[in-house]
Amino acid sequence: MEVKLSTNPEGKIIYEHTYPDNFDGAKDVEEIVTELKTDDFNFHITQKWFSGIHISIFEIGLQREESFSFESSQQHIGFLFCLSGTINYCHNRHQHHFLSLAKNEQDFNIGLINSIKFNVAGKTRCLYIQLTQAYFCQLTGAELANDLKKTIQKSISPEIGLILQQIIYPRHEGRVKRLYLEARIFELIIAYFNQKPKKQTGIMKKDDVEKIIMAKRLVEYDLQNPNSLMELSRKVGINDFKLKRGFKELTGYTVFGYLYKIRMEKAHYFLSKEKKTVNEVSFLVGYKNAQHFITAFKKQYNILPGSLNKS
Repeated sequence: MEVKLSTNPEGKIIYEHTYPDNFDGAKDVEEIVTELKTDDFNFHITQKWFSGIHISIFEIGLQREESFSFESSQQHIGFLFCLSGTINYCHNRHQHHFLSLAKNEQDFNIGLINSIKFNVAGKTRCLYIQLTQAYFCQLTGAELANDLKKTIQKSISPEIGLILQQIIYPRHEGRVKRLYLEARIFELIIAYFNQKPKKQTGIMKKDDVEKIIMAKRLVEYDLQNPNSLMELSRKVGINDFKLKRGFKELTGYTVFGYLYKIRMEKAHYFLSKEKKTVNEVSFLVGYKNAQHFITAFKKQYNILPGSLNKS
């Protein structure tokens, strides 16, 4: 299996490595520590792997936002954990739909992914665990992959956080280290299956779901003059209590939490892709006071918005 890390969109390769197809190695646990330094960025990558499992911890320090591309010749089951900072990324299955993980958030894919584009700014630290599909199916059974996807929540729970710390800092060597790490992977998957689903407050009627989806579109449509909860409920024809409860169930956000999320994502795009000024972007996403926008953006992405619109 070959992997390649390159700058995007220039395509300049900054790291590449070849692994055995099943991550089999001569040692009980193969390990590599790689330091990549330029004037613009600093990558520190720690990798551990053995049969069926690859673990990488990468720490990235950047002077400004940079975009990278990760490519793999094989597709694996992947668990991505953001431990600090923020990472925005998309993969080959959804090339134009960027996902975002902030500190203590996680994502899971069930294969079919061998190319990831990601943007980072400032200091970011992530843990990425890959399991070969053969290993994962042997461990869980092929039919459980989609069930696992349903159990994984975006926020990293304290239980999961503890397991991750044990994976990052194993206290053993040799064969015992391999057994220890594999046991933590087992614990991680068991913990996901044991997570209680979010409490359902009731099954929503189809008509109510359609109205809430309409409300979601209204939030997305007018960032400059957002509706109050009462105005929104009146426009879509549902009472404010049902809207408030249903919106949270469908999106995972409150109405105004979702408004904030969309404002920040749009702002990030305007700054990084269209190179608009901070004042322009502040106005476009609905902030009357540019300083309030700057504060909100820095809180979300841990960088000043002005650092993104530089050529």
